[in-house]
Amino acid sequence: MGRPHKERLVEQLPPVTHYKPAGIPLRNIAEEMTISVEEMEAMRLADIEQLDQSAAAARMDISPATFNRLLSSAHQKIATALWQGYALRIEGGNFRIVGSQPSPTFVCHACGHHWAAPRGHGHCGRRATCPACLSPNVSRQH
Repeated sequence: MGRPHKERLVEQLPPVTHYKPAGIPLRNIAEEMTISVEEMEAMRLADIEQLDQSAAAARMDISPATFNRLLSSAHQKIATALWQGYALRIEGGNFRIVGSQPSPTFVCHACGHHWAAPRGHGHCGRRATCPACLSPNVSRQH
């Protein structure tokens, strides 16, 4: 098993997290594309704030290569969603808001797996399941 991914720093959450093609009811849209919050943050820093990739990577506390992968992935997903007429959802990822506490960590009592879950994503220990074995027998570490 590889090492856990480092949390990426996000300065602000996007104000809107769902988009769909105009004039088509959501129930009639066959596909939905999801981009992570940190992919959206990479786009915000590069495309809205127009930072170069080194400066943007430093603000997210990641390497320029990782920043480039996030940005490329976000651009590809959004282009696909626009071209194919998919709905677009922004959620999830491995991040923390600048100035906030680190994400809580959990342990699975069935398989021993440890992981971190971003705050505000419904992982409170009572409702969490192990991402490795899907067991609900997990608890938050203190």
